[in-house]
Amino acid sequence: MNWMDPVWRDWLLTWPLLLFFFAIGQELRTEFARHADRRHLIAPVMAALGGMLVPALIYLGLCLFTDAPKAAWGIPMATDLPFVLIALTLFPSHVQKKLRIFLLSLAIADDIGSILILGVVTSSHGGIHPTIIGTVLGLLWGARGYSLSKKVAYFIALPLFLIASVSTTYDFTWKAISSPLVWQLIVARFFGKPIGILLGALIGYFLLRMAHEHAMRLKVRELVVAGLIATFGLDVALIFANVALTTQNQKSLAIMGIFFTIPVSIAGVIFARYFLTRATAA
Repeated sequence: MNWMDPVWRDWLLTWPLLLFFFAIGQELRTEFARHADRRHLIAPVMAALGGMLVPALIYLGLCLFTDAPKAAWGIPMATDLPFVLIALTLFPSHVQKKLRIFLLSLAIADDIGSILILGVVTSSHGGIHPTIIGTVLGLLWGARGYSLSKKVAYFIALPLFLIASVSTTYDFTWKAISSPLVWQLIVARFFGKPIGILLGALIGYFLLRMAHEHAMRLKVRELVVAGLIATFGLDVALIFANVALTTQNQKSLAIMGIFFTIPVSIAGVIFARYFLTRATAA
């Protein structure tokens, strides 16, 4: 039973996303305009694709041995850009400078891919979802008023959506916490993201024949760090959970899996910081 009125909850799970993804569309158009040589985007785009594909495959592979719903395969795919930027600030300035352009490009490509996949999923449930409408409008509108729309998106629209997403009852028993849906989401995201990003980036470097001194070319240990930073996922993951799953119990368990992944990701980022600092010192 939800503690929020169902009518209000359905509205808040839908239309604030129009404003949020309008700002995302503006940001995508702005970032694309900054890259004169689009070939340099191949590596982070391939990394984003790998970081989406591998978690989904890991989740679906684990479903062969459990009763977790296969429809949740899209939940561990998306990377949360605000979390990535926050996690990046934990690293020394020279590391931030090296990873920032790669992670920004990766997260933006991840947003595009997740939105497209989400559009297919939501369209199969009937109609065009506000996430697609908002993104298209933002891309067409451009950067005009982006500062205001970004504030509205991150400080009004997204909090309203998050409040509505978690406005449900949770069963914090060991049986619920240890359910296949919860731990599969954690495993798929935490291991799938770094592996997929590493493999995707290396394929991108090979296709582009990118020199080691290029700004987008990261070392293997730096790609591992980038992959661990990219394990944060919240907003799009919650959208997938609310759209793709059918029963309230499944949605509640999925939301628990999404939120339980955050402390695991924090531990991964702390390890990544230690790992990179130690490797750099060596």
